[in-house]
Amino acid sequence: MKALRRLITGLIVLAIGIGGGAAGAYWYDFGHPYGGTVIESQGTSPKIVVATNSSGLTIPELVKQYSPAIVAITSTSTTYSFFGGPLTQEGAGTGMILTSNGYILTNNHVAPQGSQNLTVTLTNQKQYPATIVASDPGADLALLKINATGLTTVKIGDSSSIVAGNSVIAIGNALGQFQNTVTNGIISAVNRSITAADSSSASGSESLSGLFQTDAAINPGNSGGPLIDAASGLVIGINTATSSQGQNLGFAIPINVAKGFVAPYVGSI
Repeated sequence: MKALRRLITGLIVLAIGIGGGAAGAYWYDFGHPYGGTVIESQGTSPKIVVATNSSGLTIPELVKQYSPAIVAITSTSTTYSFFGGPLTQEGAGTGMILTSNGYILTNNHVAPQGSQNLTVTLTNQKQYPATIVASDPGADLALLKINATGLTTVKIGDSSSIVAGNSVIAIGNALGQFQNTVTNGIISAVNRSITAADSSSASGSESLSGLFQTDAAINPGNSGGPLIDAASGLVIGINTATSSQGQNLGFAIPINVAKGFVAPYVGSI
C-alpha cells in the first residue's frame, strides 16, 4: 500500500519552491513544550517529572486518549492513460472520528470523489467500508461515514488563538503502514500559503492559505490526521503537507476551517 503523497510547490508563480525562487517541494500527506519532560535537580540525583497541561493530562495520556479516535484510511481509484487503458492507484491516509456514530474528517486528497474500495481501519484493527458524505476540494476537506456506533471521538478546539511557539502533537498513519505514529513539535508560523499538486496523478494543482506551519514530523500517510495543541489537549489542525526537501516543514489546516464544512451533517464540533 502506497502512502498518499501530493507534491506542493511554493506560491511563487509556478516555480517549485518558497521565497527567493529557491527550489523546493512539499508533499501532501495525504523552550520545554507543554506536556514535555523536565529534569529537576535534587542533590546529585536528577528527578524526571512529566509536565501536564491545562487538560490535566501528560502527552502519553493525551496520546492514549486520542488513539482510538484516529483511523487509517485506504482507497483505490481508477484513472485512464493517454492510450485509454485503466490505471489503478492505491492510497493511504488518516482520519479523525468526529461522532460516535461514524462521521470521520479527513483531507479531500485522501478520499477524493471517485475513490473506490474506501476502507477505514480502527486501532483495534476492525475495518469498515466508508462512503463520502461531502467534500470541498478547495479547502482540501472530506467527510466520511462508516456504519458503526459507540466510537471514541476527538476533542475539537479553537484554532483562532494558536500562535507561533505553541507546542503541538501530530498523530497519523505514517507511510501508510505505521498506524498512529506520534510526533511532536511547535507551531513554526501561522497563515502560510502553498500551492499543491498530486505527485501520483495527473490532477491539477490547488492553492491553500491560512495554514499552520509546524516542525512536528508529518510523513506521507499522515494526511487527515489531527494536530493537537499540547497546552489544551484539543485538536486545532488537520495535517495535510510536508516538505520533501526542507527539514521540519509541515503544514496543517486550522480546525476552524472545517467547522462550517461539517456542521450541516454533524452539528457544531
